Amino acid sequence: MLASSVGIMRLSHFALALTIILLAITGYLAWEAQEEAKGARKELDLVRRQQSARESAMPIKPATVTSLPPEPSMPPLTPAGPPLAGSAVMPGTPSTTLSPPSAAAPLTALQKQLLGMPAVAKVIEVQKDQGFAVINAGKDKQLSTGMKFDVRRGDGLVGRVIVGETIDAAESVVDIDIAVSLPGVSIEAGDELILPVRK
Repeated sequence: MLASSVGIMRLSHFALALTIILLAITGYLAWEAQEEAKGARKELDLVRRQQSARESAMPIKPATVTSLPPEPSMPPLTPAGPPLAGSAVMPGTPSTTLSPPSAAAPLTALQKQLLGMPAVAKVIEVQKDQGFAVINAGKDKQLSTGMKFDVRRGDGLVGRVIVGETIDAAESVVDIDIAVSLPGVSIEAGDELILPVRK
């Protein structure tokens, strides 16, 4: 009888010790997760501070002139026609054919549609080598992971982005969709995100 009560006491002490060890491990893992989250927040704050420092150090871009009046001595030249449907060239992208700046072609239906669409967000930073960008919208605009947006510059499309996992209150990280990118054209800071106009 004494041996069985000693055995039960040993088992209960062992169970108690095992419970304490499991609680200690769980507490340590919770603490480690909190430290990781703090580190991620600090890293995000550092990126934001670096970005605001870069923006404040950037010179103001001069306004660009989109068209010039024709010179009186030059005869009028015929403008290059709009890109063919299904071609890789999209409105607003650099063209290989030279056309005089004075001969502005009328806007296509797609260009008018693009200009009429409201901007959802603006690109504030691009990491081309890592394939992502930072935009100035997040939970405040009900963004969620996996949402797709076309990227507009002027009256043309320059690419597509997909909202990633990092979504803050007013900023998000988006992945650049390389399947929709055009050769020689890349997304830049200042480009606008709009709802997709094509599938």
